[in-house]
Amino acid sequence: MTLHVADTLPTLPVSEIDLPLKIAGKPLLDLADSIVPKEFTSEGWPAYLQASCDFRYKYRFVRSGFVLGCINNHLTLQMKGSYQVGGSRCLCALGKPVSPWITGNCGMGSEPMRRVDLAISSSLNFQPDYRIRTQTRLDQLKALDKCVVSLFSMDMTGQILDSIRSSINGFCRTFDETIGGLNFSGYLHQTAARAWQRTPIGPYGYLSVNPSAIRIGTLNYSRDSLSINVGVSCRPELVSDSNKKTMAAPILPPLSAAGVHNGLAIYLPVSYDYGFITKIANDSLRNRSFLFKGRTVIIKEVAFKGIGHHQVEIRIDFAGSRKGRLYLRGTPVLDTAKQALNVPDISYTLESRDLALKMARSLLRNKIRKSLRGNSYLDLAALLKANMPSLDAQMNRQLAPNLYTRGHIRELRLIGLLAGERELRAQVYIHADLTLLPLIPK
Repeated sequence: MTLHVADTLPTLPVSEIDLPLKIAGKPLLDLADSIVPKEFTSEGWPAYLQASCDFRYKYRFVRSGFVLGCINNHLTLQMKGSYQVGGSRCLCALGKPVSPWITGNCGMGSEPMRRVDLAISSSLNFQPDYRIRTQTRLDQLKALDKCVVSLFSMDMTGQILDSIRSSINGFCRTFDETIGGLNFSGYLHQTAARAWQRTPIGPYGYLSVNPSAIRIGTLNYSRDSLSINVGVSCRPELVSDSNKKTMAAPILPPLSAAGVHNGLAIYLPVSYDYGFITKIANDSLRNRSFLFKGRTVIIKEVAFKGIGHHQVEIRIDFAGSRKGRLYLRGTPVLDTAKQALNVPDISYTLESRDLALKMARSLLRNKIRKSLRGNSYLDLAALLKANMPSLDAQMNRQLAPNLYTRGHIRELRLIGLLAGERELRAQVYIHADLTLLPLIPK
């Protein structure tokens, strides 16, 4: 039988990887707590700050912990605070005090400190050069308790709130300048360089991702975790050769703020040389025994090689009740609808010193050939289903000291197959769910 097989496989679409990234909120709250000052005071505290010839004051504001919120890149930090204030007045003449200072205070000594509600917000914008721009401001500053210094009947609440507001606005400007000065592209370039390198994927070979576009969604906070989606358009490859030649990774593509969706839709070209396929087959088949019509057959070794015209030769050395060597040759043809591998032109050669096998080969040659041609197929769907647990295990593993993945394969299909003289090439479609999670120290 002569089969006509195309010499190339069709070009695959671009793969899309959209990963939800979850970040524990507590470490970030602890970081924010360490950045934002725990108290704001008047200049020179606890000494008085003389605002005019006849008036001087001092104040101290202490904040509580944060309540974090974030919706679509709009971050809010709410907190409560307490303040204490002291003020003095005197009589002035020609710009100089001419009488003793009369002093009063609020929240000093045994008197409880006055309460304030405070809220800060910051809008985040991810830039194409992997910088982050923030616009931080004071949203709310509300005095729950007023401060009226009774000795000279002066309500100092507004003046103290203005001082607190000025201090926090100064902090917001400093925070925006600090975040804007950070450049993550260098670190990300080093990390993303691995995406162009071939990474071992268990016994299945070496994977390179080869990203062509990177996008990011919006940041949100829910159930004590921050979440953001990261998307990558790429052309991944799975090969049998590690090929660890040092090469410079391409420049990171600009970061875009386009919307992303959860899940992976991967079109994966696979290239396995026959030596690698032989190793995989022997790892699972060597010394395996089978019962065939009451006789024991032990697989000693299996070898694959290409023999031209898109044909493959499989050599099987066996022992047990009979010893010998079987060669199977043919053109593998993929039935994508049935997810089955057919070999319509299969042929065989049986070599053995065993007299019984020689007689069987001579007497039953046509019967064996017809049987092989009638049953020369492999149910790939069943094979993939049997290997799904080990494939899922590759979706649930640690990627870095502080990062691991959790996922599940929803669909796995073989969509292309072509045998060459040196390697077997395949095309695989994978639809899966995958989430990036940080490792939280116990």
